[in-house]
Amino acid sequence: MSRRRRGEGTVYKRKEGRYEAACYVNTPLGIRRIRRYATTRKDAEAILVEMRNKNDSGLKANPREERLGAYMDYWLLVVQPSIRRSTLAGYESLVRIYLKPGLGNKYLTKLSVADVQTFIDNQLRTGQSHRTVQKMRCILSAVLQRAAKEERISRNVARLVTIPMYKPKEAEPWSVDELTAFLRAASDHQYYPIYFLMGFYGLRRGEALGLSWSDIDFTNKIIRVRRQVDYSNHTYSYVELKTRASKRNLPILDATLAVLNNLKSTTAGPLPDLIFKTSNGLPVDPNNLRRSFKRISKEAGLPIITLHHLRHTAATNLKNLCVAPRDVQAILGHSHISTTLQIYQHADINDTSEALQKYELQISEKSASSRQIKPSGDKILAEYIKINSATVGRVPIKDLRLMSPTL
Repeated sequence: MSRRRRGEGTVYKRKEGRYEAACYVNTPLGIRRIRRYATTRKDAEAILVEMRNKNDSGLKANPREERLGAYMDYWLLVVQPSIRRSTLAGYESLVRIYLKPGLGNKYLTKLSVADVQTFIDNQLRTGQSHRTVQKMRCILSAVLQRAAKEERISRNVARLVTIPMYKPKEAEPWSVDELTAFLRAASDHQYYPIYFLMGFYGLRRGEALGLSWSDIDFTNKIIRVRRQVDYSNHTYSYVELKTRASKRNLPILDATLAVLNNLKSTTAGPLPDLIFKTSNGLPVDPNNLRRSFKRISKEAGLPIITLHHLRHTAATNLKNLCVAPRDVQAILGHSHISTTLQIYQHADINDTSEALQKYELQISEKSASSRQIKPSGDKILAEYIKINSATVGRVPIKDLRLMSPTL
């Protein structure tokens, strides 16, 4: 074997029998001599070539081989200042329970697509939900993207992993009658005001639980949706809503005013101005709210939906009242109209049939008229355009009170 030139590195056998590959490469700490070990000379030679190629491509090596688990801990510290505490807690939980036990012992530079794909497949095979697995993949991808940015790895292998397409079971939102039946069943429950606001205005759970008395303008009859409650490290605090569209003003109608007037204000607890509290002054636990919702729904004999589907219920019932999508977007606080239109896909078959019958009647009337008058082709085209450009009447916001459970 010909002698290597200066700077190309060396391979030699150590006293304990292993082979060592060593060369000077660029690291985040500057130029360092990096050593890697193998059981055969051939493997050591291959490792040396790999180290030189990575160095020549501009990839910085680590002075010591770093395991993925240790780098995940470092990544959590890096992202901590820029994310909410509740979000960080969710990341830490998934890293601790799933990612580190499954992939933490893998070397960062040697993690392969096959490693991650096997991990993902095993999680799905053992019954883990698609949503949770998607979160794992997103976190892992963010970790590896940071490592690639710091030139610790050459590519983000998590991006190349595939997850089988998931088609969630579509839950039908409640009708006005079903919503009213639920609110009547819950009328004596401590959470009734929360359920009413969520079903009537389509508030998100966090938005409803984060309302404070300073958000209620009784003079101008406006609810200002601005914040939600965050609980992390045994501390409660207010946090701003994530998007500008989420921050919105909603009108206080008569039914809403009656609900708010029946509430008792108390300054007890860590957030004195908060509207919805437990008997000891603490913010309402979202899990207790969810469990009570499910129990009341079952007792009332209603179709089981999630608490979040009260939001879909509000949107769909507004659609059935012919409220314009842009108005529904403003009420629900959607950033994009496409989100609102997706909810509008919950079409009632009776409404669809009625709409087509009206359309059929218009065409029949025009067809009969055309046979009598025998208009030219241009006139037929003009009539067709006129038929299809008819607009649906908009319902004033005051008519939203049709959804009031008091009727």
